[in-house]
Amino acid sequence: MLRAIEGAGVLALLSVFFAYILAPALPPVRRRVRVGRRRRPISDTGAILVVYAAIAVPAVLAWRAAAPSVRHWIAVTAPASLERLFPHGPNASLDTAVARLPLSPVARRPLRQGIAWLAALLERSTRSTLAELVEAARYARWLAVTPVLAFLLLTAAPVFQRSALRVLPRGHLQWRFEEYLRDVNSALAGYVRAQAAAAVFVGAACVAGFVLLGTPSAISLGVLAGILELVPAIGPLTTLLIATSQAEHVVPVVLFLAALRILQDYVVYPRLIRRGMHLSTAVVILTVWIGAALAQAPGVVVAIPVAGFLSVSLRHWREYREIERLVAATPRQLV
Repeated sequence: MLRAIEGAGVLALLSVFFAYILAPALPPVRRRVRVGRRRRPISDTGAILVVYAAIAVPAVLAWRAAAPSVRHWIAVTAPASLERLFPHGPNASLDTAVARLPLSPVARRPLRQGIAWLAALLERSTRSTLAELVEAARYARWLAVTPVLAFLLLTAAPVFQRSALRVLPRGHLQWRFEEYLRDVNSALAGYVRAQAAAAVFVGAACVAGFVLLGTPSAISLGVLAGILELVPAIGPLTTLLIATSQAEHVVPVVLFLAALRILQDYVVYPRLIRRGMHLSTAVVILTVWIGAALAQAPGVVVAIPVAGFLSVSLRHWREYREIERLVAATPRQLV
């Protein structure tokens, strides 16, 4: 039951993401595509269908071309990468590395235990993530639901907004709620734009880095890294597994991806989110940590949108209370 709820939540989030990606393309399509003798602009529904038709064929061809390699990676490449990263368990190689350090036996023992614990934790997390990825791959066909839900969101959102505004009395409350919906929409759109920009940045950086490191299929691997950046936690780990399984020298690739991860997570991404959702860098980092602690990868996915929604709601609630306080105090001042 819990797995089904998580899957439905992921599909809903992907649908919202897809809808926000398509939304900026609808006004240009409406302006340029006209029908009838009077050359009237097509409706929003017609514009959505035109955009869907434009992306359907390339998407199907890309999926048909990539599906065999994806299945091969899940069944063969990923397990082989794990065995290469942890050939004899984490303790064997770590003991040898710690033994070479110029330390006394007393200082070496807690260091060996701490590093072994971290390595074992990394191995368990990696294998658990791979198992979740293999499990999720069985339900890949459910991704076809995403454009359907996105279509419903794009067509129903204006209707929902108009209906919600009609329920409220005319005046301050109606204006406030309209502003609230606009700010929530702006925050979610900012989140989607930040995710897309982060994917472009990581993809371009990985292409350049893999080319310099001489990694096989550097361009395609970098593009895949950018796409996987849209999947927090699982995406970067998947990129690491694929890159290390194909690279001749694993250490430079691991160091490059680790440095890129630090730069992306603590410098680039917080700035993108701060610009799109008006959240400070410290709040973004703390929000991601809390999401990871509460629900791991799904928590990371949901954490930033929830933080943006709460930030907008709290700001509007404060403004509403302040206006109500001023309105209540005005009669007493006049008397």
